[in-house]
Amino acid sequence: MNGVERLADALRIGMKNARKKSEQKAKRGVIQGGMVRIGARSYPFKAAVDVNTEEGSFVWVQISQAGTAVIVGA
Repeated sequence: MNGVERLADALRIGMKNARKKSEQKAKRGVIQGGMVRIGARSYPFKAAVDVNTEEGSFVWVQISQAGTAVIVGA
């Protein structure tokens, strides 16, 4: 079992490092019903920049770890 445990630890460390190194990219969404809709999913949002957040507006967002869409552009 010692070898299996070491393998599990190595995989866990590798996945942790990959998450830290991954670069988050902005995604395009549309504001619908007070949420940002990206594909089939909807997220609550906060605006990091001064943009139009009216119904139907297209925005660029980054999804935070808490699951909130942060508007970074329009």
